[in-house]
Amino acid sequence: MAYATIDDLLVVEPTITDYGVLDWDAELARSEAEINRVLKVRWYQSYAKKFALTVEFDPTKLTDSQFTQATIYHAMAYHICPKLTQFTPEEDKFSVMMKYYSGRFEHEMDLILREGVLYDLDGDGTVENMEKDPVVSLRLRR
Repeated sequence: MAYATIDDLLVVEPTITDYGVLDWDAELARSEAEINRVLKVRWYQSYAKKFALTVEFDPTKLTDSQFTQATIYHAMAYHICPKLTQFTPEEDKFSVMMKYYSGRFEHEMDLILREGVLYDLDGDGTVENMEKDPVVSLRLRR
């Protein structure tokens, strides 16, 4: 199942189909793949180390609904708005939206990582508390 659909996108940005493009499924799929890459880098490496895993990251073990908002924000910031903007020296509506949704994406991913990624490590169909491992760093990094 996909992290987000056009219906989810329309909840966040109801007018997105008013610009001549009715199908944003490819952009949502690209964002899903890129979020999986972000998770591999920001979360799975430390998760695998903590549980001494030798298997590769498996996105099918994630809880899709946890990434719906992040997928929409990512798609808007990095795929949809760049296709709609004019890239002129003066900022247009879509270049402003790109910045806004980029910030929302980073905030949403930060919340997901701190809350704990829902990952069904043993593949039994449920995510146990021990499988949900938040990324919390209380160290000061310079």
